[in-house]
Amino acid sequence: MRDRGTLLELIDRNAEEYPGVLATVDGDRRLTWAQYRERARAIALALLDLGVRHGELVGLHLVNRAEHVLADAGALLAGATTSSYYYTLAPDQLAYVAGDSAAVVAVVDAEKLDQWLEIRDELPALRHLVVLDLPADQQPPAGVSRFEELVEKAAAQLADRVGEVVEAGASTTRDDTLTIVYTSGTTGPPKGTVVTHGGARWVMDDVRRQLEESSWESPVGKVALSYLPLAHMAERMFSHYLAIGQVITVHYVRDPKLLPEALPVARPHVFLGVPRIWEKIYGTIAERAAAEPKAARRALGQLAIRVAVSVGRATFGGPAPSLVDRLLHPLLHRLVYRRIAAVIGLDRVEYAVSGAAPLSAEVLAFWSGIGIDIYEAYGMTETTCVLTTNPADAPRPGTVGKALPGVELRIAPDGEILARGPNMTPGYLNNPAATAELIDRDGWLHTGDIGELDADGYLRLTGRKKELIINAAGKNISPANIEQALSGASALLGPVCVYGDGKPYLVALLTLDPLGWREWCAARGIAAETPAEAVADERVRAEVDRAVTEGNAGLSRVEQVKRWTLLDRLWDVPTGELTPTLKLKRPVVNERYRDEIERLYA
Repeated sequence: MRDRGTLLELIDRNAEEYPGVLATVDGDRRLTWAQYRERARAIALALLDLGVRHGELVGLHLVNRAEHVLADAGALLAGATTSSYYYTLAPDQLAYVAGDSAAVVAVVDAEKLDQWLEIRDELPALRHLVVLDLPADQQPPAGVSRFEELVEKAAAQLADRVGEVVEAGASTTRDDTLTIVYTSGTTGPPKGTVVTHGGARWVMDDVRRQLEESSWESPVGKVALSYLPLAHMAERMFSHYLAIGQVITVHYVRDPKLLPEALPVARPHVFLGVPRIWEKIYGTIAERAAAEPKAARRALGQLAIRVAVSVGRATFGGPAPSLVDRLLHPLLHRLVYRRIAAVIGLDRVEYAVSGAAPLSAEVLAFWSGIGIDIYEAYGMTETTCVLTTNPADAPRPGTVGKALPGVELRIAPDGEILARGPNMTPGYLNNPAATAELIDRDGWLHTGDIGELDADGYLRLTGRKKELIINAAGKNISPANIEQALSGASALLGPVCVYGDGKPYLVALLTLDPLGWREWCAARGIAAETPAEAVADERVRAEVDRAVTEGNAGLSRVEQVKRWTLLDRLWDVPTGELTPTLKLKRPVVNERYRDEIERLYA
């Protein structure tokens, strides 16, 4: 089999060399790699019959489910490309990305069909709507086809027509567009990032090299979990492309809020968590230990956490643990840590990853102390997800590791991180001005992030260039680090927004953690049915005051928050304050809560 440097060869390899290995688990439905390719080929044939041609785009508006990646693979096998759209997009946002990407076919979940019918007239390139799970007694509207019927019809003809699928994909090269990934729009309209087959394969090959150089056993048949939006490059790379490349079995979680229930069922060997996920799980563990009603169990839990952090810090070059901690650690591993890992579903984790921002030293140390080493990485959509990784044999907490071999990094005079390498995007779709701003004449990609490189080549992130606060004294301050310090100080707190442009001191808007506030209140006998009722309770406000004090203690004087307010509503993706990847939409928050901010300076 000639390898043209695309994903198509890897799909064929998996079907032929690992036909019986499980590829996908979606509820009770399971597909092996042989069945995966067969199903993807049937989807490819169905798309060809709909008139999809080489280079055209198939839009995907689906939850994380097996059909999402199968439709993606089917489009690639048909010689087309894809774009997955964030599931929570409003109609006008969806019309924008679907129009910008010129989708000729859209494959959508039934609950999103009305949204597509509403915007269809705004999409001149769109020729077909294909819907999944439309009720049997519901007649598809004109111009809408049932996914299941199209694919079953194609599957019945596939044996005689498989050559058409093979021929359609044969002209795909490593320079062809693999997918269009839209930025999450934290600072303006989303931009369609072009990701090539070659760029993705380069990153995948480097990950394979790192695994081979480490002591990790073959990943074939190991389990991963897909729960973050597949429209996001990190999830797409981790649980779709790398799953194909490393022959990994993927369990799909259709609603990310069900992650706590899904983890103990899947018990993944590899797990990707953004920093907030790792921090919140740790916070929940610490919170439950502190709230344990039995004194002996409460003391044991708190002791176990303290010892784990102590031993974990030493692993990363911190002070050596005391003799007592060294003696207690193996005992606590048998009695407590293995049980913690089993309860949350991480007892089989062999390769844990965090990215987008550095984890706090305490959180990183805790996970290491209980036996789960987290590999921190950094990248962005425009760099095909990865620029740096922490070496398995020499991790450095507080950094996001070293550049991948073949990637050049340098720091511009204003502190911005610049990068060059074979994994860089060729640019933004339909946006030459933004592309010229992204990539300069010398080929350096401007990340928009501020950072520092140490003498050994480890990169430390210090903020986003466009988000830096310039206070009244002219001091540049990164709000992200401050927000992380405050939110991470209590399991009760959720997203935080720090403000201070042109002001003499910083203030903060605080919110309750959307997943944990009810449990926190219930453990203390606080009867609160709504966030507003919780915020009104003096014990809640006292805990928030404590968390702000603790967070401030680890910050320099100029970074400390002087005044704050606790909002009586939650921030979420549908309400507009967060992107689908849970990043803060700072301009939205600053505008929406302008009155609250001004009152903090009154």
